[in-house]
Amino acid sequence: MDKLRAAHPMDAGEVTLVPIERCFIQSDTGHMGCWIAGLKEPFAVIVCDTTGIRAFDTEATEISIESLMQKIPDLGAVMTSLSIERIR
Repeated sequence: MDKLRAAHPMDAGEVTLVPIERCFIQSDTGHMGCWIAGLKEPFAVIVCDTTGIRAFDTEATEISIESLMQKIPDLGAVMTSLSIERIR
């Protein structure tokens, strides 16, 4: 299993950050038994502040939020909740 997911949003002053994680789990069995391996690593971060909402990969290159939303089905709900909180 290899998938991207949005972690819990974090507030840092006037900025909200949404970490995007890549999660990987693999298992196998063989003559000697079985094994499982897992990995969770940073993939991108979404930055929401007074200038707008932007996304950056791990090399600080701006990436499309729409491309992330295509890869992460529940990201739309996270983004909607961020927008609602900013209005309050």
